[in-house]
Amino acid sequence: MDAGPRGVPQSVQIAFYVMLAGAVVTLLGMAYSLTMLDETRSNALDASGGVLRGNELDLLVYASIGGALLSAVVTAGLWVWMAFVCRAGKNWGRITGTVFFGINALSYAAGTVMAFVTSTAGITLVFSTVTLLIGLAAVILLWNRTSSPFFAARAPQGYQPYPGYPPTAPY
Repeated sequence: MDAGPRGVPQSVQIAFYVMLAGAVVTLLGMAYSLTMLDETRSNALDASGGVLRGNELDLLVYASIGGALLSAVVTAGLWVWMAFVCRAGKNWGRITGTVFFGINALSYAAGTVMAFVTSTAGITLVFSTVTLLIGLAAVILLWNRTSSPFFAARAPQGYQPYPGYPPTAPY
């Protein structure tokens, strides 16, 4: 087990950096989607059958962009949080990160099907695929043989049992 800073195995340290890369890719994907405002507006107009115009269309477009921006910031925050929790050796963080990966994989599958059904597959699908692969790499690194001992339950540091406990005399 090759250890990096503070006794963290190399596989966990790499997983930490991989998860930080997941946050960066998430934010880059969001930045790209902000460049697509005109296309978003056009798609919303087409989807409404021309019913939405002016302020109503603007409200729909800005609400969808705002929701996507909030989602990206929360997702990037989760990537960073999970990275630090896992590097600290918290097994619940490794489990939670794996659950988040499973949710992302299901979302990716549904999004990919929808992208091909609606013929909108493009650069957004590339960002989603890269994010999924980053998540897969992180899960593999966190659950491999060299990482598992790092996440094993440990006795608290500096713990001294109470003298005379458990009692040795008959009760």
